[in-house]
Amino acid sequence: MSRRDRRGRRVEGTGFTGLVISYWRRLPQHFRWNLEDTFQPAQLEERLLPNEEPQLEIRLAWYRDIIGGLIFDHFNIILGITFLLVVGLLIYVVATAAFAWYFAFTPFLLLLVLAGYAIMERIEYNQWRLLKTNARLIISIPQPGSLFLVDNIELKGLPQVVDTNWSKNPVWRVFQFVTGARDLYLSLAAYRFVEGTARVGDALIIPDVMPDQVFALKRLIFTVPGGGPQKVMFAGPQEVVFPSPQKVIPVPEEPAEEE
Repeated sequence: MSRRDRRGRRVEGTGFTGLVISYWRRLPQHFRWNLEDTFQPAQLEERLLPNEEPQLEIRLAWYRDIIGGLIFDHFNIILGITFLLVVGLLIYVVATAAFAWYFAFTPFLLLLVLAGYAIMERIEYNQWRLLKTNARLIISIPQPGSLFLVDNIELKGLPQVVDTNWSKNPVWRVFQFVTGARDLYLSLAAYRFVEGTARVGDALIIPDVMPDQVFALKRLIFTVPGGGPQKVMFAGPQEVVFPSPQKVIPVPEEPAEEE
């Protein structure tokens, strides 16, 4: 499984991870694709349509994979720190007999728990993806009610409504406040909102999307007729001038002429 950077770009692994990926790609193609499509979004670079070109890939914000990033990207450092903690606790037990010796291996147990959680977090993080090409829109989300399975949706058209809202989870809402990320609402039906709110109804929700990726998606969707994506540049503060109210001057009616 290849990892991705904070912007969602694919980065091939090195060392042990790179070795595993190289052996994985040697498996029969159809067998490998079947397994990959079951748990992860399809690797589009291996099966593009004729004349199809990727335009935009959107992933979850980096903090949705924060534990996975620490464990997988800095595993050697964390393993070394854990080993030093175990050795220090063993020395302390021998010197003081304060507790049983097997409690000294608690850091290793904690590392195993974090590694298990990191694997689950990384799998779910990779399952959320929006990919826009010049031919289709591909949305990948975790399969509802199924652990580790992924569901892929391919659309010919583009969403009519793009909306951003705060997360319902108070923990992620804190990260959204700091980073500017928001939950992305996409709907194919325009002008359908939840009563009493500005939230789009019947929308597909992609959680925790960074603002620069939301803006890039808007540039692809909201285009100028007969032209490319809108590009707006402001050199400096813009002065907005509102027209003055029109003054209505009453005109006296002329008396009707007598016949």
